[in-house]
Formats: sequence, C-alpha cells, structure tokens
Amino acid sequence: MRPLLFALLFGSTVAPRAFAVEFRIDDAWGRDTVQFRTTAPIEDVVGSTNQIKGKVVVDPKDVRAKGTQGRIEIDQRTFKTGLGLRDKHLAGKLKAEENPTAVFTLTGIKSGPRSLDPDKPADFVLAGTLQIAGVTKNVEIPAQLAYLPQKEATAKFRPGNYLRIKSDFDVKLSDYGIDRSGPVMSMQVGETAHVSLSILATDASDEELVNYRAGAKKWLGSDARTN
Repeated sequence: MRPLLFALLFGSTVAPRAFAVEFRIDDAWGRDTVQFRTTAPIEDVVGSTNQIKGKVVVDPKDVRAKGTQGRIEIDQRTFKTGLGLRDKHLAGKLKAEENPTAVFTLTGIKSGPRSLDPDKPADFVLAGTLQIAGVTKNVEIPAQLAYLPQKEATAKFRPGNYLRIKSDFDVKLSDYGIDRSGPVMSMQVGETAHVSLSILATDASDEELVNYRAGAKKWLGSDARTN
C-alpha cells in the first residue's frame, strides 16, 4: 500500500517527463538556404546553396534540456556566386573536395527562454562546434527559433510540426585556414564572411516525407536542390 499511498500524496508534485522530438532538415523543394557575403574594396561576393541536411533533437517545452542536440550539414561544393570560375576558386579555398561538408554541431543552448511557445519566435544563443574547410572551432551562434504546430493550412505546404531556425553570424576566414593572401584576392574577398541561415525542419514521419518528396518531383520534375 505504501507505494500507492506515496503516489497519491506526492504524484501531483512530480513534474511531467519531457520528451525530445527529432526535427529533420531535408527539404526536397529547396527552400532551406544558407548565404554568405564578404565585403572588400573591389566587390562584395555573395554565395548561396540549398544543399542542407541534418536534424535537431529538442523538446519545445524544455529547449534548454541536456538532451538538446543537433547537426546541420552544408555541401561546400555547391555554393553558387554567379560566376562559374569564381565558384571553382571558392571550392578550392574551402578544400571542398577533401572536406565536402561544412558542419555545425549543436551541443547545447547557452541562453534563451526555457520553452518555445507555439507560433512565437524567440532568441537564443546556440553552443557547439563549426567545421569549415576541415577546421573545427568552438562557437556560440545567435539564432531565432520558433515552434510551429501543424495546422490545416500548413499541412498542405509541408507535413508535420515545424522548427523554424534563422541565424545570422560572422565567420573570420583566417580562423578556418582560408587563404586570401595576394594583392588581388585581398581586394576582392573580405576578411569576414557574414552568414545567414534559414531552415524549416519537420518532425514528419518517414511515410509523410516520402510523399512530400514525390510531390516535389511531380511538380518540379526533380529534387529542387542544386546538384
């Protein structure tokens, strides 16, 4: 009787267990994007790609729980700047053949609210590591997160509940061994790249994602992401 009595007396004071959800990043329509911009005396160089994959494991009701983690992979070989020759030079500077992906690994939440209220964006600082051109550094990145529960209207757009991720941060190129030496290069490429990330992750089931990709292929003819 004692366990039952204890549960009756004290069970209501025990906080409910939090459950983390896996939100996947893999949009066949190509809407997830990362863009960079460098500013130099001669020109601004702007590049972008929609070749982004990954996942974030988080409980929207307890964002700062120890179990919060994630990984975002960006294909460095697919950045487009508007000039084919410059794209090749960029891939070389990023050592993209040896290290095809830039990777942000989320290890925790440095600051921000404890929970995400539905449909209300909130500001956070994400802690983790950033790997570019084969070099990995510890980083703290500002980000805006929003938990968007599925609605009838959004279900027609993309299945599942959404985790919206937006981030803007600066990367000092020399920190990652990216060489911009020489009289011409230093005039064309700035010391710092400003990076903008826009992602809509989903907790949709495997079956829902298969149907979603089939819809993209039907309407677009193929996976919309760059190759």
